[in-house]
Amino acid sequence: MTTSSDWYFERSLPDLNEEEAAQIRDFQCLYYDRWRKGGGTYDVSWLGHQTVKTPNDLIIYQEIISQLRPDVIIETGTRWGGSALFLASICDLIGNGQVVTVDVEDSVKRPEHPRVSYILGSSIDPKVFEIARSYAASGKSVMAILDSDHSATHVAVELSMYADLVSIGQYLIVEDTNINGHPVRPEFGPGPWEAVEEFLEVDTRYVRDEQRERFLITASPGGFLKRVV
Repeated sequence: MTTSSDWYFERSLPDLNEEEAAQIRDFQCLYYDRWRKGGGTYDVSWLGHQTVKTPNDLIIYQEIISQLRPDVIIETGTRWGGSALFLASICDLIGNGQVVTVDVEDSVKRPEHPRVSYILGSSIDPKVFEIARSYAASGKSVMAILDSDHSATHVAVELSMYADLVSIGQYLIVEDTNINGHPVRPEFGPGPWEAVEEFLEVDTRYVRDEQRERFLITASPGGFLKRVV
């Protein structure tokens, strides 16, 4: 399996030298360490609602939405609802799309928006998935973002389920592939990175899109998967 150290040289950023790649890895670790400790990097919000996303990734999300104009965006892992609100705001700006977001916990702090629908429950619960599938069926173009339980086993199940809902040409984005030493939190254990590696070995409908990592800092290295078949 490819390691995080290999990633920058062989796939995403082959033009970097070793010193530059090391600087990027070190900065990612610093950024994430401050994130976990509640430092300033954690305080990313959209219209007053915390997103728990990196600013770079949010810019990439708006690029994808504005370029591909999905009718339905399925998000697993709502948290406080800031990212769902951000996605819906971009849909407002382009005049198309709705957001369906899933979480095991509810919160009265989550924003209300006419383009956002909340589903309470586990993303891999068959009943919850059928609700998400019904929303997906209402649109011709569907993308998905997986950002709930980060264990490799959970993400693997999510991938096996939600990959079928994503339309050809759209994205299935797996968040937090940077944990378990890719390059942050080496103590975490198998997580999203490992699940993506195994998924791509068996599902040839998807390829990684390294151009979505061109801003150097991302929570989803190797996790921007584009459906091509």
